[in-house]
Amino acid sequence: MNRIIVNEFGGPEKLTLHEVAVPTAGDGQIVIKVEAAGVNFSDGMQRRNQYVFPVSLPYLPGFEVAGIVTEAGKGVENIAVGDRVVAMLPGGGGYAEYAVTAAYLAAVIPPAISARESLGLQVQGLTAYLLLKDGAKLQAGQTVLIHAAAGGVGTLQLQIAKQMGAAKIIATASNAEKLAIAKSLGADELINYTESDWVQQVNEATGGKGVDLIVDSVGGETLRNSLNCLAPFGKLISFGNPTGGSTSIEAFTLVNNNQSLLGFGLASYFQKPDLMQEAYQYLFSQTASGKLKVHIGQTFALKDAAKAHRQMENRQTTGKTVLIP
Repeated sequence: MNRIIVNEFGGPEKLTLHEVAVPTAGDGQIVIKVEAAGVNFSDGMQRRNQYVFPVSLPYLPGFEVAGIVTEAGKGVENIAVGDRVVAMLPGGGGYAEYAVTAAYLAAVIPPAISARESLGLQVQGLTAYLLLKDGAKLQAGQTVLIHAAAGGVGTLQLQIAKQMGAAKIIATASNAEKLAIAKSLGADELINYTESDWVQQVNEATGGKGVDLIVDSVGGETLRNSLNCLAPFGKLISFGNPTGGSTSIEAFTLVNNNQSLLGFGLASYFQKPDLMQEAYQYLFSQTASGKLKVHIGQTFALKDAAKAHRQMENRQTTGKTVLIP
């Protein structure tokens, strides 16, 4: 089978295609014939050796796949050969024609949902739902600012926040095309942060009160400046930093207005399987009924993984990016 392997850290060109043996299932594991593999910002950070968890070379990129189970190891009870599943691969190996992972990290895909859609509902969907429901504890009537609103997480957060009763959702993006996507998915206010003082516009859109919740996947100066449009008692949640840059925030600036700065990471939720299953069920049911739309922005052949990384890092992508073996 074909698989992408990274033998040295660096640019997208370090993603190289190799022919290797098909993996086998150990106890509690399943082998999946990959129909689609997800590409995420964290994949690029790992490739540049900037990922939060250290990785040793050579390594196998790709944290999520969707496809057909071809083998189930001893002790697997919830998944059967022939099932169509979407699965997480914490150890990597998703950029391949076959992948292996623990059965408990897989979920059977409902017939009404495609393999590509299921990937949009996994890393991005689980993040969008769990951040708003469990991390932010979003309440009906609150105002929300979503940065990078046309991305894989942002496009789902727009819809889920609306379903949870958000009174006003403000979306930021880098161009008119991306803002049009955000508008089509429910954004009430649109801001092109490359052409205007977006902090001022947010404050104007809220009558000077600021927003109750800001979700930020950009980091750096965007994270720091977000405090200038956060309402008293508001929450600012950081869940991404694709550039790997850093910023400093004086903790005392949060004190006067009783504001909260929180971090969110999906990996910790592997320790909360009940919440993960709740999230899967919500995402699957809402998508199957047509109430939640998954925006698949672009697809690439497995051999073109480097091209996918370049476009994502140049902010040329929208929604979910998928590799097809």
